[in-house]
Amino acid sequence: MSLQECLASRKDCSGKGRVLPLEKIKEICLSTSQESPKHSLFVVLPDGPEYDGGIYQYLNKNLILLSKVVKTNKTLELYPELVCNDNIDLNDLLRVGITWQYLSLKSESFGLGVSQRAKSPKKVNKVINRVTKSNNIFFYSVAVRERERPELLEDPLEPIEIKPTSDKVVLNTPECYDNRDIYLNRYSGVSLDDAIFNVIPKNKSNPNDLHGFSQLLWSCQGETDHSTHGNRDPVVKNGYGRVHASGCAGYAVYPILFINDLKNIPKGTYYYNPEGYSGLNRWISINNEVKYDHLLQKVNSFDMKKEIKENFSIDYSNYIILLCIDRKKPCSDFMHSAMMNTEYWSEIEAGMALGGLQLQANALGYEWEKRIIPDSDNPKYKNLFNLVEIEQKINDTSLELINPAKNMRMPIKGHLNPIVLFHITR
Repeated sequence: MSLQECLASRKDCSGKGRVLPLEKIKEICLSTSQESPKHSLFVVLPDGPEYDGGIYQYLNKNLILLSKVVKTNKTLELYPELVCNDNIDLNDLLRVGITWQYLSLKSESFGLGVSQRAKSPKKVNKVINRVTKSNNIFFYSVAVRERERPELLEDPLEPIEIKPTSDKVVLNTPECYDNRDIYLNRYSGVSLDDAIFNVIPKNKSNPNDLHGFSQLLWSCQGETDHSTHGNRDPVVKNGYGRVHASGCAGYAVYPILFINDLKNIPKGTYYYNPEGYSGLNRWISINNEVKYDHLLQKVNSFDMKKEIKENFSIDYSNYIILLCIDRKKPCSDFMHSAMMNTEYWSEIEAGMALGGLQLQANALGYEWEKRIIPDSDNPKYKNLFNLVEIEQKINDTSLELINPAKNMRMPIKGHLNPIVLFHITR
């Protein structure tokens, strides 16, 4: 499958597992570990004809059995290596999120799904640390399972008629949806493995390429058109799936755009609004033309290029993407918050979104650079990025939606924390 097909059909799954051949297990592990090959993955497997059920360590392309004490009834469970420290480094949390995104997409290519739950796997922790004499910590569990939900479904509702305002920019329809190609099984796209292993020849990016710009944002924090968790309509039950492997419908990531020179889009600060216009349909009608419902909303006309260069030594030409999180509202409702450990969840969500950015940039043949902001709680960033104004704009948007989701992530409950800057270098 292509990267874009996997993104479009990605969904949270809670079905049963099935035993995979050992070759496929290793293939999933190899793809998953590509972001950080020097770190271990710990894999819990069921009993199968080629292997015993138990906890394995995947390192240097090999699976090493550590213990048969813990097994799973899923296809597999996976835990990226994360060493317990008093203060866990942001780089490690983002790495875990990126790893999960890679795992999710590779599993999707086999017709499987991924389910994340923020419940500490204490027994797995204990066994791994006893056998390896280490101090790993796993906050959450992530399982590969059967997809008990239907395949990709097109939203059957009539598109809502929209009259854009001057501060809203409707982006190009993501490539896989264009001309309904993905629904008609005529979309090919870029191979997932080519994007993961970064084997696509680099090309000189077009500074006015709105197509690539749109693809990056959708791959980072867009939505899909299928039956999934978080249904916004009790009858139709379509939509609201994230292209990244969001656990328990967290959606705590907010992409902020600082645009300097991009065709047809005025200079200024924008935020990518994955809620779209309606908060329900993924399709809208503008001047009798049907478009995918994802857009930019303008915050101000400030030119941030000088400030970002002075503070981060980044000299971007056209635009730069800032991923922010809302740490105080990482989960959908009280029930989830009561049963989940939400510490660090938003940071890991940011890693999932960053994984989508990286893979899509690879698929487009772009050279790219990311800069992680280690002290994101520093008050100076509030002023530097005008985050208070952005927060207010995002909260105002929640009042304008026609049919908001029941598990809406807006308004922002806490404050935006800047996590990583991402830009195309050529």
